[in-house]
Amino acid sequence: MDNNSIAILKDHQVSIENSFKKIERLFDESSGADLSQKNISMNNINSEMKSVKYTIGLIKYEIANLKEESNINKWNEISSQLNARNDKYKLKYDQIKQGQENINNNIDNDYLNIDTKVDLSKMTSQQAMDRGSKILQQDKNAIGRMKKVVYQDLETMKEVNKELVSQHEKLENAEGDLKEIDYSVNRAGKQIKTMAKMYSTDKLIICMILCILLVVIVIIVASLFFDSGAEEENTKQDIFNN
Repeated sequence: MDNNSIAILKDHQVSIENSFKKIERLFDESSGADLSQKNISMNNINSEMKSVKYTIGLIKYEIANLKEESNINKWNEISSQLNARNDKYKLKYDQIKQGQENINNNIDNDYLNIDTKVDLSKMTSQQAMDRGSKILQQDKNAIGRMKKVVYQDLETMKEVNKELVSQHEKLENAEGDLKEIDYSVNRAGKQIKTMAKMYSTDKLIICMILCILLVVIVIIVASLFFDSGAEEENTKQDIFNN
């Protein structure tokens, strides 16, 4: 039982290590990227960390199936290390995300206060038109950013959904394997019962044969004994007659 569980745990560990490598690469890519690309990278990092968290949960579930204390202690320590490493990435992710939100808040504040910084009555028609165009462009850019965020969230949801479907299929396959094993065990039990009945029948036949042989031997011995007794009686009779 432990060997199967350990093999599954090692597969989960490899999967998490690959996710960690991808997270580190995405952090490096986001450091020199523009805002839109950085948002994509950060959302991908968030998705990977969620996947790692889910896999760590599977590891903890599989650890409960271990029997040997040494294996349990070893994999509990590995699970704690992986969880701590994921928490470190999450802290870094939160710090970068907080910095982005501060930048966006500053932009939004400038946008909200734009009308209070300029006396529109003192502006020419061209300046007013330019300012209106700038506000429209800012609105367009804000809508574009929101569309990108929505699109990224949709992509993240699709990836999470794919992962859930994959895990569901694995669970269904495992359930099918368990049913097949249960059927095989029941069939083996029936075969063992049949063999036991055949063995009992064979023993009964052997006992009957032994009893028949014993009766035959007794009959032979008894006949020999009676024959010798008859001969002795005849001998005595002859002697008496003479």
